[in-house]
Amino acid sequence: MKNNHRQYHHNKNQPNQNHQSKIIAVVYLSAFFVFNNQAISSEPSFKEVPCSAFADEDDLMTFAFWLDGYITGAQQKPIFDQEAIELLLEITLTSCQNNPEKAVFQIVSNLKSS
Repeated sequence: MKNNHRQYHHNKNQPNQNHQSKIIAVVYLSAFFVFNNQAISSEPSFKEVPCSAFADEDDLMTFAFWLDGYITGAQQKPIFDQEAIELLLEITLTSCQNNPEKAVFQIVSNLKSS
């Protein structure tokens, strides 16, 4: 019986890639559901929401972060790269400041495909 317990304990401490992927997915989805902005609910599609719909940079960054997760999931690449997301958010913010009527989805999607 002790052998089984040790084997179970050993497996329990090993990293589980599937579990990590689920945690990442929950983080991305949580960012979207926590995000509460009237501009999003009044738009027909989140893919069409322009940068100008966000009065607050934090809301814009939360939405861009969620879009990154959405696109990553659609591409079936559930890998979280903190440096890449930070760069993506910085470029998205700059692009939105320069092109306030551009759709945030278009900006993030273009960055993800380049």
